[in-house]
Amino acid sequence: MLNENELSVRNNAGYVLSNFCEKILYSPEEEKYRKIYLHDPDVIERLLPASGAMECLFEIGFIEDGDCLCLPKTTSLTKLKTLQKLLSSVITLKSNSTHFDKGHTASGSTELSIKLSKENEFFTKIVEQFHSVMRYEDQDLQEKAKKVIPLVQLEIKTMERLRKFQKNVLLNKKTESYSTLKEDLVNSTDLFLMELLHWFKYDFFQWVDSPLCISCSKECSFESVRSTSDPKCSRIEVHRCNTCKATTEFPRYIDPEMLLTSRCGRCGEWANLFTLLCRSLNYDARLVYDVTDHLWTEIWSVTENRWIHVDPCENIIDQPLMYERGWNKKLSYIIAYSRDEVQDVTWRYTQNQIDVMTRRKMCSEEELLHLLQTLNRVRQSSIGYSVTRKQYVTKRRFRELIEMLHFPNIQNNYSTIDDTNNYRERTTGSYAWRMARGEISQHNIYKGYTWDISKYEKKSEWQEGVNYTEGGIFHKTEEDWKMVYIARAPGAEYGYVRWSFEVQSSDLCIKTFNLEAKTTVFHGANITWEIEGFFPSMKEKDATSLIIPISTCNKFITDKLKGAKKVNVTVKLSGGKNSLAWQHAQLFRESINNIKEPSMTIVIKLDNHGN
Repeated sequence: MLNENELSVRNNAGYVLSNFCEKILYSPEEEKYRKIYLHDPDVIERLLPASGAMECLFEIGFIEDGDCLCLPKTTSLTKLKTLQKLLSSVITLKSNSTHFDKGHTASGSTELSIKLSKENEFFTKIVEQFHSVMRYEDQDLQEKAKKVIPLVQLEIKTMERLRKFQKNVLLNKKTESYSTLKEDLVNSTDLFLMELLHWFKYDFFQWVDSPLCISCSKECSFESVRSTSDPKCSRIEVHRCNTCKATTEFPRYIDPEMLLTSRCGRCGEWANLFTLLCRSLNYDARLVYDVTDHLWTEIWSVTENRWIHVDPCENIIDQPLMYERGWNKKLSYIIAYSRDEVQDVTWRYTQNQIDVMTRRKMCSEEELLHLLQTLNRVRQSSIGYSVTRKQYVTKRRFRELIEMLHFPNIQNNYSTIDDTNNYRERTTGSYAWRMARGEISQHNIYKGYTWDISKYEKKSEWQEGVNYTEGGIFHKTEEDWKMVYIARAPGAEYGYVRWSFEVQSSDLCIKTFNLEAKTTVFHGANITWEIEGFFPSMKEKDATSLIIPISTCNKFITDKLKGAKKVNVTVKLSGGKNSLAWQHAQLFRESINNIKEPSMTIVIKLDNHGN
């Protein structure tokens, strides 16, 4: 296989392999020469790109041992000597242009140098993450992680969720909807994951844009970043207080053990720790890294026999198209890492394969595939990795590849609704931060729904009957106060929600309109309402409309819309104080336990058209 590579690739790989062999043969008792670290630049830049290079190491007796390959002292050196002789015939050093030299790429074209630099950086990141996920397999760390999880509490909530589901099954057995509520499609392990995710998001971990000042506890702003020699964090951010001007450091921890204590961070920290917690509970979990700067988790569902997308930052399960459709992300490479393998899972997260391919310029597809296959062979050839497990992972991977195949005009089972408006925008991070990252979609969150007043309709979620939203409107849960409400996104100056009602029967029209809604405001915030009625005419140009401001939504009633065929109800949330202004205008605030009283009541009485 080594001979099948291009001459320069073959020579570079052969030189490195020959160098490894020579050192071992010259000093067979030296332990350091029997170890080859996979993050070594020579391995990343010269061995991994060459087909057959890593296979040569396995063939002569190297095995995986943590973050390196090692050659046990009990292994015979006969095969190593044979390889050394073969390499002498493979390596052809015809000129300086083909001779292995660390300065070789610098002597080439600028374009080639840039490509190699990006490629090596990308490959280095993959190799580093490939090894770092093995931290999740530390049994002591798993036990430590498991202790922070309120298992009994989550198990009780899981049983409550399961009983609720079973009740729905019984209620729907005689209806067509029973086909979507089959009991065997739900298992307690998957339901427990939902409770774990909710607890992690709302009770355990916290999002941090800027830490509070260590001197006066006031708000800070990002100032700079500095490197650190601490292996437990990738870098240290420096934030300056807006009030007292003192600086506060914010270490970006990559060690999940540190995150068990700090319990805060951004998407990298969220996904890192949540994946560890899932592994501590024996979920088959993997860390997913999107090179456009986001991370999340995937969980293997035994029930559904597929990988399930889980985003702990957003408390979202199984919405893989959310990033492309809701966040407006321009995806390119999405790589998943686990104890078993590293895989390119980009195609699960996009329906725009052609556009994505135009952005995949860090390396060739063949080079990436070769790297991933090589790393997987390394992992699955490691000490203690069973043949049975390898066979299972191989079959599972085959199923995954089939799942990610793209057939035009055919939707996968997780994306049956091809509509951008069904995927919400990002909610974590300040509005300005998300806008700067390009993660605020240009589309509104919810599709333009219009209620038909002349017939009965039922919706189960608040957003399903909404006609329009603006300002990142979302459903907020305060677990500490046990309250829920609708609010605008953090950092948004205002937010709008609009409902639309129309009389589609030609024989009827609106007679009276009645509105009653729960609202709560703090610190000078405002919630204002208005209704707009539309009056048709035989000639379209003669159609009219009427806007009525509502000073109070406490039992508001009017007959000024008499004769209208359509009415829009719009509420605006604005005002408030400081960075929490978004939270000071609360629509439909009520107790989590309130399941009987409606948050908003709209009564539209109809009359015969022409009366």
